[in-house]
Amino acid sequence: MAEAPNEKIVVKVNNKDLVLDPDNMLFNEFTLSNYMDREYAWIDYYGKQLEISNKELSMAELAYETKFNELYISFKDEGGSDSYCKAKAQSNSECVKLYEYTIDRKTTVGFIKSHLKAWDKNHDNAQNRGHTLRKELDKLNRDIYEKKDDGLCNAEDLLK
Repeated sequence: MAEAPNEKIVVKVNNKDLVLDPDNMLFNEFTLSNYMDREYAWIDYYGKQLEISNKELSMAELAYETKFNELYISFKDEGGSDSYCKAKAQSNSECVKLYEYTIDRKTTVGFIKSHLKAWDKNHDNAQNRGHTLRKELDKLNRDIYEKKDDGLCNAEDLLK
């Protein structure tokens, strides 16, 4: 199976660059504990950025709808038909720019949601890996933890 592309995506949230970096989700047997310690801070951070991004999307939609309605009413007052007024308002350059910005905000929200979904799946993978490691250690080190009576002197018996 080929390696999946590991693409960093940079989006604007609150006029700041937000880097959605899949490398932050990498872990192995040696870094698993550190990963689990850091994981929720990243999820919390991206969750807050998602809320800010949703707010920006709502504000962009409001700006577009407001401008569209203003233009629609002005064209209607001039005596245009409903279809004509709608087409004229939608083709206005300012309305087009506002709609493009709304699409950009929707894309940003989608990217952040997808990234958070990947974090969720990765959390399940990390928990599964940790569980598997503990089971392997239990099987490999069973002779250390189980008390065997092999007839030999044990240092702990001498200390009692």
